[in-house]
Amino acid sequence: MAGKDLWTGLLSNFQNFTSKHVPWLKVEYVFALSFLFLSLLSLWSRKFFRKLLMKFFLRDKRLTKAEKMLVSLSNWISYFFSLLFINLAFVQLSLPTKVLKVFNTAFFILYVFILTFVFARLVEISLERISQRVRKKVSPTEAPLVDTYYSMISKIVNVFIVLIALIAILDKLGFNVTSLVTSLGVGSLAVGLAAQDTIKNFISGILLVTDRQFRIGDRVYIKNIDVEGYVYDIGLRTTRILTISGNNLITVPNSKLTEGVIENSLYPDPKVKDSVEVGVAYGTDVEKVKELLIRSVEGVAGVLKEPPPSVYFTQFGDSSLIFKLIYYVERKDLAFGVKSTVNERIKRLFEENGIEIPFPQQDVWFRNPLRVEGERGKTL
Repeated sequence: MAGKDLWTGLLSNFQNFTSKHVPWLKVEYVFALSFLFLSLLSLWSRKFFRKLLMKFFLRDKRLTKAEKMLVSLSNWISYFFSLLFINLAFVQLSLPTKVLKVFNTAFFILYVFILTFVFARLVEISLERISQRVRKKVSPTEAPLVDTYYSMISKIVNVFIVLIALIAILDKLGFNVTSLVTSLGVGSLAVGLAAQDTIKNFISGILLVTDRQFRIGDRVYIKNIDVEGYVYDIGLRTTRILTISGNNLITVPNSKLTEGVIENSLYPDPKVKDSVEVGVAYGTDVEKVKELLIRSVEGVAGVLKEPPPSVYFTQFGDSSLIFKLIYYVERKDLAFGVKSTVNERIKRLFEENGIEIPFPQQDVWFRNPLRVEGERGKTL
């Protein structure tokens, strides 16, 4: 009570002083200007806290996804306090009741908007922390699957947060939320029929994640639409794929993926079998060719030692003996580069050891000699 009496006395003295010496200066104006100053101070502190957080997080010279979201979150918290001080500044002014009600409603909507973003970020940070812990407990091949689950759960939770925010705003604007929800329940059949493709894609997105057909980062080939690329993101309605041919980002409805045939090159086993077929001249030492072909893949980056490479004498060609070298590559991404290196080494080893790679040729033989008449009736 003593503190309250002291504050009341100070406020009374300040009012008496201003009424005598500065009659145009009202107490509410002083408080309004003070809150506006605090609002500007909150905006200025946004850069200060951002630099402080960046300096703290960059101690290990790297910035994780969760740390990036925390930096972004600090900006929105500064916006929230700045908006709060502006609202308090308006409250201090002697505005008409209707005008003040409109301002309060507008500020409430802005509060909900900022808080929705803040809660969504907090959920993402929490899920990211959880996924990091889970990734440490699973094998490296299962780590992308954890990222896929995290991405899908994060999207679903964000949708619920937005729906709750929307209900709060509608309630503030005077709508009967209970009646609105009931009306939506009655009209759900019509909405379902109108948005059946969206609902179908939404359910398909959940099935893609739970069935573990592919993960974010996997290289896939979708046969029904003839698209090959890396899974960039799995959304609630669509999946985005970064194509290999043009490095373009294409969007595929999830229902197309659940109904189509998908070839996954990286899951569950990323290694891929590849081969090189080569022909040598007739009369060449077969065992020597096999030895050189095995040597051509030894030490090549990306070629696996297990299973070991193997060579087979497959057929007698029209102008050469055909051999097939089979080896395994760590990932399909490396296959083209590995094959180029292996071909170059085969060519060099064959040249160094005098083994000929013949080109196709044909000898034409006639059973009866041809008679060609030249000038003056001479037979050639």
